[in-house]
Amino acid sequence: MTVNRNPALHRTGGAFFNFLCQCGVVISLEFIVPCHIKINLCLWVGAPGVDGYHPIRTFFLKLRSPEFLRIRTGSVRTVVYHRGDPFYGEHLVLRAQALLRGRIQLPPVEVECEKALPAGGGVGGGSGNAGAFIRWAYAQAGMDTDLSVAAQLGSDVAFLASRMWAAWGEGRGELLTPPEGDLDGLRELRGIIGFPRWAIGTAWAYRMLDQLRGSSSDARLPEGGEVEPLLEGLVRGRVVGLMSNDFIPVAEKVRPEYVKIWRDCESLGALAWGLCGSGSGFFALFSHQEGVERAFAELGKQDYVRSLIPLEVCR
Repeated sequence: MTVNRNPALHRTGGAFFNFLCQCGVVISLEFIVPCHIKINLCLWVGAPGVDGYHPIRTFFLKLRSPEFLRIRTGSVRTVVYHRGDPFYGEHLVLRAQALLRGRIQLPPVEVECEKALPAGGGVGGGSGNAGAFIRWAYAQAGMDTDLSVAAQLGSDVAFLASRMWAAWGEGRGELLTPPEGDLDGLRELRGIIGFPRWAIGTAWAYRMLDQLRGSSSDARLPEGGEVEPLLEGLVRGRVVGLMSNDFIPVAEKVRPEYVKIWRDCESLGALAWGLCGSGSGFFALFSHQEGVERAFAELGKQDYVRSLIPLEVCR
């Protein structure tokens, strides 16, 4: 038996599925599970601690992703494979499955990951795959998603596994706080995400940031009150410009093309633009669909662009 189900709509069915698993009943089902990605509307990085990790403060915005998981039960063993663009290292879905083993009752599954996003783009494509699997697994067990488990896989996995459409992230990004104030207008923003013809690895970007700063730099993390006016300005349709991101100097140093990217976004009439995470992707936000269409037409002609996708905020 094969069915397509959205796990978010079937919590009761998930509990029944879990009951059958506990009874040893093997059922062949197929689930199509959408993935999410993110942009960091702003991102500040503190000095590394004694453990070598950098504290951050960021504003996450959750977006629709072109990627999805096709999960099939009834398999004799858990296997993960993908179609589309390659990824680096061990797939996070495999790590998620191993992490969940012993915490919740799950049968062996076959997971096909439909990849469409380039690696090293800064939008959390792999994290979104893992977050989707974790949401599905907990839904099938009839349980609320344990975000502390998701956080063990990566700094942005907790957000992408959560039900929040936006959040402040602190710590390494796993400490999430819903935004205050009336920011629902951010959901109405439209935009594009561009992936240039180069990738930027996260670990490398942090090393470069430390080198650029040296030992005497000010790595203070701002308070929410210092930046929320920018977000409120976006809600009201004001031009905010280049959004704060401590990795921008790193990106501009290794790829001067980013300076042209910022100029192009401004000339196209974007409200705001910036770097996706630690790079290499970039985003531009518009108040009208006409601006998005013009950005697709004009940026698509640029030789620095590998691909463009629409930016759609999750509702």
